[in-house]
Amino acid sequence: PDLAVFAGRRAELAELTELAGTAGTILITGMPGIGKTALAVRWAHAAAPRFPDGQLHIELRGFDPEGRPPAAVDVLRCVLAALGVPPDRVPDGLDARTRLYRTLLAKRRFLVLLDDAADAEQVRPLLPASPGCLALVTSRVRLPELVASGARPLRLDLPSTADALASLALRVGAERLAAEPGAADELVARSGRLPLALAVVAARAVARPDFPLAAIATELRHHADTLDAFASAAGCADPRVAFTGSYRRLSPRAADLFRLLPRHPGPDLTVAGAAALAGLPPDEVGPALRELADAHLVTEHPPGHYTLHDLLRVLAAELTALHEAAP
Repeated sequence: PDLAVFAGRRAELAELTELAGTAGTILITGMPGIGKTALAVRWAHAAAPRFPDGQLHIELRGFDPEGRPPAAVDVLRCVLAALGVPPDRVPDGLDARTRLYRTLLAKRRFLVLLDDAADAEQVRPLLPASPGCLALVTSRVRLPELVASGARPLRLDLPSTADALASLALRVGAERLAAEPGAADELVARSGRLPLALAVVAARAVARPDFPLAAIATELRHHADTLDAFASAAGCADPRVAFTGSYRRLSPRAADLFRLLPRHPGPDLTVAGAAALAGLPPDEVGPALRELADAHLVTEHPPGHYTLHDLLRVLAAELTALHEAAP
């Protein structure tokens, strides 16, 4: 369904519209919880008239904490069923199913939303071949193989403070925010402007309409060294679960480096600084730092300088404590 609460992202929505005019595949990437799916779903509903033959929303569960992501061959069985193929007519094997899928979409105008992709291997068989179709892919990782094959990337950054406040106002009510502007600003700041964390905070506020926003801000302030204050509420996803889904996919060296990052005192980190932190040569640390950037667990900006989101810094510290306490 379309989203009941959505604010901002005007520039990103406009960029998607522009890219859709020339691209067969668009890849939306960004850190966990930054709103990739929300943006894709909102744009897909607005763009529906451009794809009169239909839309497919395929949940790839690339970072599902409950198990491995489904293989493309299994996803295609479900997709072919959605396109009306009887179960006994679904062929065996990935290649045969991919051919049938692309044949069914040939000379048609479909929008295919491939949500939460784990890697390019999972995505490629699900890309339509017809020039009238568009594949909209979301992923926490950069998937450079898809970009090399012609996918147009759109990297999603944190929303502005104004957009974050607008989103909070839509959820808890503009009058309530106007009555406590200082507390509203603190909720946004302590959520790191991350849409997922802000949604959890807003859900807590909605569930406690008699609580002042300042009380919720105080709760976040008192739990600044843990993600417990952002635990799942009112059906919202849990930022800790979202973050650890990406952390578990890291190589051992990248995971070790990620846990060390909170020990760095500065606002950003270079390869040389990371090497000193890890006690390793730069040529060994550089690939691990790039892996973290590819997974959007750190942000590289400007080139060669890496920063860590405040909530990811808290997660890294939590993981360090668990790692050091393990027998």
